[in-house]
Amino acid sequence: MLDPKHLEIIALGGNGYVYRCPGGFAYKQHATQREVDLMRLAGDCAVAPLSRVMDEVDGGLVPAGLIMELATPFNFKLVPPAERAAVKDEMVRLVERLHSSEFGIVHGDIKPANFVRCRDGRLRLCDFDSARLVADERADGWEGLASERYLAPSRGYPDRYGPPTVVDDEYALAISVWELFTGKDALIGEDMEEVLKEGRTVDLSELEDDDVREFVRSRLRRGGAKV
Repeated sequence: MLDPKHLEIIALGGNGYVYRCPGGFAYKQHATQREVDLMRLAGDCAVAPLSRVMDEVDGGLVPAGLIMELATPFNFKLVPPAERAAVKDEMVRLVERLHSSEFGIVHGDIKPANFVRCRDGRLRLCDFDSARLVADERADGWEGLASERYLAPSRGYPDRYGPPTVVDDEYALAISVWELFTGKDALIGEDMEEVLKEGRTVDLSELEDDDVREFVRSRLRRGGAKV
């Protein structure tokens, strides 16, 4: 049995901590079978899930977590200005490909912390516990979470907080791109219920590049922001 007490914490996922394991692997606590299945369906858009970890409870085995590829967390504040446009294009291609008919998945919790750089140099997504299939429009069985600062006003949080859509992913991607180009954390210290209710969002005047500003503006507007 894998004992997290002897492992280094490297991240906090939606359902528990992520640990560094010997041999160049990562262990995520409390990963559900649904999350593992969606990671596998996401192919090379996702960090590779390798095997389940089981615990013995009352004489039987129950899922305890997931062993997956160890990747490098993406820190947008460390990206040099000259490389930001290329990284932004990588992020956009990755999310658009995840949404495409090839995979048909909504991630549900897009943010810089859920982009990682894998050993082959490619950017991929992790933390699929809020994900769902694009074609599955039912709310039944979806129990995911999302990060408030990346929520679209159209989501209706907290009154009618339901499964994420492609528009929600695109809105969160726009906030992530804003953070990449400004080097700042979005909406820190704000009352997010009030921000979302009023349709407020990040300050677009902080984006110097016209094309980047319009990219961000269009996706924020689709998500209900008054920009």
